[in-house]
Amino acid sequence: MDDPRGPASGVCLLWGGKKTLSWPHSPMETPNLAMDPPDILSRLPRWLAWYLSYGLGGKNTRQRRRLFALNIISIFAVITSLTYAAVYFLFDSSLWPGAIGATSNAIIFGSLPFIYRKHEIFGFFVGAILSCISFLLLTYLMGIGSGIHLLMFVAPAAVLVIFGPLRWHLLLASLLVSTLTVSLAVVLIGDPALPAANDPVLQTGLMLVSTTSALWLVIIPGYVGFLRAERAEDALEAEHARSEALLYNLLPTEIATRLKEAPGKTIADNLDHTAILFADIVGFTPRSARMTPEELVKFLNRIFSTFDMLAEKHGLEKIKTIGDAYMVAAGLPQPVDQPVQRVAEMAFDMLTAMQDFSDEIGDTVEVRIGIHAGPVVAGVIGHQKLFYDVWGDTVNTASRMESHGEPGRIQVTAAARDALMGDYAFTPRGLVEIKGIGALETWWLKAARKTD
Repeated sequence: MDDPRGPASGVCLLWGGKKTLSWPHSPMETPNLAMDPPDILSRLPRWLAWYLSYGLGGKNTRQRRRLFALNIISIFAVITSLTYAAVYFLFDSSLWPGAIGATSNAIIFGSLPFIYRKHEIFGFFVGAILSCISFLLLTYLMGIGSGIHLLMFVAPAAVLVIFGPLRWHLLLASLLVSTLTVSLAVVLIGDPALPAANDPVLQTGLMLVSTTSALWLVIIPGYVGFLRAERAEDALEAEHARSEALLYNLLPTEIATRLKEAPGKTIADNLDHTAILFADIVGFTPRSARMTPEELVKFLNRIFSTFDMLAEKHGLEKIKTIGDAYMVAAGLPQPVDQPVQRVAEMAFDMLTAMQDFSDEIGDTVEVRIGIHAGPVVAGVIGHQKLFYDVWGDTVNTASRMESHGEPGRIQVTAAARDALMGDYAFTPRGLVEIKGIGALETWWLKAARKTD
């Protein structure tokens, strides 16, 4: 947001004896002004670079864009006014009143960045109101055929770019003054008040310069404004795409879509046919004590990234990681065919991946895996850092299957065994005392698939 005190507040760059021409960006900002000032200013004469960058220091991105536009418009207006003054003086010395008026305009426009910094409303008055009155007087001196009155149309365009659309009262005031002064010029002014200005060649030349200058001075702020809007739209689209990607990366696709369609609606689903898999890295605590923070994060990232790819391969939904534990589910957020078979296949692939990883690093890394099947409740919790989670006895039991398991083995419950019966071989483990559940009969799932 703009500074509530207005773009004139803050400190200025390159003032008070400072010579630097650097463009002030915060560490997180990307310079995407209508034109990139660092590239532009580095190619300009030092005095011009100083002028164009005046007042930009300490401002946010939007303020810098507007002030840079003001500086550009001012320098072009100065050049245009001095061109008029030179033409008047060189054509006929009796046109000295017009030359003085044009030189006065150059002073007015050249001082706008400094006046604006001190007081923006006074800067508006000088740039948008006083300049139109000055152009009206010059039109009186040089005649309506000079086309000087066309330059009055520049003021509203400049006000729109510099102050923005929200300062509509300033834009309206500028439009009214420009319309009034142009109307007065067209209705009341005919031949030049200065006889020497009545020369047809001079009138043609002035009309050509006036129309060209008006065109350029309208196009420049228009270009800056529209390009700024294009850049803003591009930035919004890019940010929207990043937000969408992040949302769909954090949540299942169906859940993310439901959240977008009904942001305030609670998402909570009962799912009767699911399979939950928990995996835990054996001996992780003593291993982590021997690692630096960077090594620890890389270690976990390597393993869990492999598990993520396996989950995608088998059509499973990764739920979360808790320390060195990894949880996936089948059958949510939408039901799937053979959910228990899917997690079983992933379990075998996880054991294979850990064997390959152990061979690669020359150290044994094993996981315990537990599987249970049954109904769960799934939903999204939180207003910030949204989290899709599952709850119920099925989740708790699957977690206990992992924690009461053994390294390199897959422990399953009776419900999981029944769903897998006929496709896999099992080794009975017998009754196991499970914390919080009691005695529970479990089996070791064998990797060998039975064939007919």
